Amino acid sequence: MIQSRIKIIFYWALIGICFILHNLLHLSEIYYGKDMLIANTAGIMPVSVQIFTVLVSIMPFILAVLSLNFFKKGFLWASFVWSILLLCLNAVHFGQTAAEEVFDLAQTVLLLFILVMNLLLSFTLWRSVRSGKDRKQKPSVH
Repeated sequence: MIQSRIKIIFYWALIGICFILHNLLHLSEIYYGKDMLIANTAGIMPVSVQIFTVLVSIMPFILAVLSLNFFKKGFLWASFVWSILLLCLNAVHFGQTAAEEVFDLAQTVLLLFILVMNLLLSFTLWRSVRSGKDRKQKPSVH
């Protein structure tokens, strides 16, 4: 169980770090002359974008820290559900990027890596949830 906890913490932290790198790779396009301004924004990030950024980029770090302190069944279920939602988002985003930005090799490889890490995270969380359930169902033999 402790090895699963370490894996889960590592996967959450790695996913968070990769999201930061994903954003930095987008910004690096400025060096090659891409216009990054979004029309009609007046230089202010909308609240909806801020909330999305917190949920996608910062939440993995929060879950990594929480996993250091909490590892009960309820938390594992919540973490598992969040990982599945994030997995769906990552799968769609990877598909869109692979289809639309065929020549952005760095982004495509990074998003595939994030998707694989997310799959491993979800699988590890599922196994942790299931092993907790199995432990309670097994009769103890003395």
